[in-house]
Amino acid sequence: MEINSKLYKNSWFNTNHWDNLSKIVYKRTYARNILDKSGKVIRKENWKETVLRVVYGNVKNFRHLVSDEEISDLIYYISQIKSIPAGRSLWFSGTESHEKLQGAGLVNCWFFAIDNWEVISYIMDLLMLGGGVGFSVEKEFISKLPKIKHNVVIEHRNTKDADFIVPDKREGWVELIYKVLESFFKTGKSFTYSTICLRSKGEPIKGFGGTASGSLPLIKAVNNIYKILSRIEGKHPKSVDIVDIICSIAEMVVAGNVRRSSLLALGDPWDKDFLKAKRWDLHILPSYRAMANFSVVCDDIEDLHPLYWQTYKSGEAFGIVNRTNIQKYGRIGEHKKDNAIGVNPCGEITLENGEPCNLVEHFLPHFSDVRDFEKGARLLHRYAKRVAMHKYHIEMCDKVVKKNMRIGHGITGCLESNLFDKDILDYVYKAILQEDEEISSLYNVPKSVKVTTVKPSGTLSLLGDVSPGIHPYYSRYYIRRVRFSSDDPLVELLREAGHHVEQQILLDGTYDPNTLVVDFYKKAPEGSIVADEINTFEQLEIVKKAQKYWSDNSVSVTVYYKDEDIGKIKDWLRDNLKEIKTVSFLKYTEHGFKQAPLERISEEEYYKNIEKIKPINIDDIGNDYEIKDSFECDGGHCPIK
Repeated sequence: MEINSKLYKNSWFNTNHWDNLSKIVYKRTYARNILDKSGKVIRKENWKETVLRVVYGNVKNFRHLVSDEEISDLIYYISQIKSIPAGRSLWFSGTESHEKLQGAGLVNCWFFAIDNWEVISYIMDLLMLGGGVGFSVEKEFISKLPKIKHNVVIEHRNTKDADFIVPDKREGWVELIYKVLESFFKTGKSFTYSTICLRSKGEPIKGFGGTASGSLPLIKAVNNIYKILSRIEGKHPKSVDIVDIICSIAEMVVAGNVRRSSLLALGDPWDKDFLKAKRWDLHILPSYRAMANFSVVCDDIEDLHPLYWQTYKSGEAFGIVNRTNIQKYGRIGEHKKDNAIGVNPCGEITLENGEPCNLVEHFLPHFSDVRDFEKGARLLHRYAKRVAMHKYHIEMCDKVVKKNMRIGHGITGCLESNLFDKDILDYVYKAILQEDEEISSLYNVPKSVKVTTVKPSGTLSLLGDVSPGIHPYYSRYYIRRVRFSSDDPLVELLREAGHHVEQQILLDGTYDPNTLVVDFYKKAPEGSIVADEINTFEQLEIVKKAQKYWSDNSVSVTVYYKDEDIGKIKDWLRDNLKEIKTVSFLKYTEHGFKQAPLERISEEEYYKNIEKIKPINIDDIGNDYEIKDSFECDGGHCPIK
């Protein structure tokens, strides 16, 4: 099947208005390589080719049920960045990898309860596919794990006669980590392994995209896991032990040049070890712990250990996940039973064990009126329903997807649009439910258990040039920092265009030789709401509005606060926790993050820096490397590393 050129206009795909940041975000995050017949890279896709590929991939197996009018409308709404799929669909849909991976390539994130050590290998598999993972290390789950075996030895030998030769594919890496875990948790057997077959650093990865990292990140991850488990032989692992194992895997994945490895660890509100895990005032943190953000499961702040509040003063402020509300309500006040026990890394989708989040996004400032919004929502609901009907290669995941058909319609640019109105939100929400009735009947699948959300909207808000999700702009003038592989030729292009470039500084204060940080200078639109002109509690009221009138899943938000707000935050949560499902906090300044993703600057500094910047040619953005940042969740919980 090919998309008939009569179904679109070339004028729909104009990108001349994009700035340097939008150009690299698109080209390096979503544009696939165009190959010749021999498999040689010719160039990167343009926006038109991306949109047509994405729509083609979504409708091709359902062509008998999708009209030409629907295809044309989908192309228009996506090309105009009115209503679009999640970033994962933009990257995978319509590719050879889509054919192979099916649903797992199209959805953003997942959730798992760590009640079985084998689940950790599932998490690794999905991280290596570029997804993010929320996971629970609450005692009710990890208490089911066995004690660690004694005297296990795992040795790397770069020879052909090792016990296990790691195959040069994603599944081979996963199998090695599985064997390591199996030795410590089940068999107690030692073994040797060899990475002699793995491709060298810098070689292209044809299916997923990007380039190979070589064997060193894998060897480092095995060594980290070995040290963690050897220290506790004969004992049951604690919450932080499991967190560190998963974070070590995520650090390996990032070093392996996959664009994201977002993690959210859920713990008990009384777990002292867990609550100290991001306290850099107490000890030097292992670098891999930067891979995860932390939240506690709590529906009553009286259950919070005093150490919880210390995270707001020294370290990274932990978020709260209210499981009671997740399981009791759709939109707050509307009873809707949900068996979800956790959330994705950014906290906007409530999920059962093994369930992914299937997201789409609507750009409120880009709609002409409520009818335009409604049409985009109906179109993308059909898109997402087809994503849910794909096969998911992990059996437990496939079963829960087919049962729940859960979807997350996100809205972004909320604070700069008059469509962020309770009556309009309620109207479009009900239109989505009506559409779900019709499409579920047409495709003979279950109705979706929940359908709406507010996600952080990182990359996509940059493409659409709107404020992310329900967040205000960070400031009137600010720096947006982006991370690149140190050998990425685009860095030199940006340096020549006037952007400041420096090495990444890790949590332990050392420099990362593999990653460079590039500054982009941004100005909020005139009349827009900005974070330093709105107080913490005004932000929290916006969360309540979105949770009551729009989102029947949850709302992802990072609320900025100052030290003097902490006492008032306690009071607010005591009175309002019953009206929210998830929330996280971040100090507006003095938060301890080196090279934070966002930093306020003065008007004078902005204009001084922006005068140096020259526009880059979008066609000069090369084919060989991938951007290291995960923009999809920017402004939300999981990218704050």
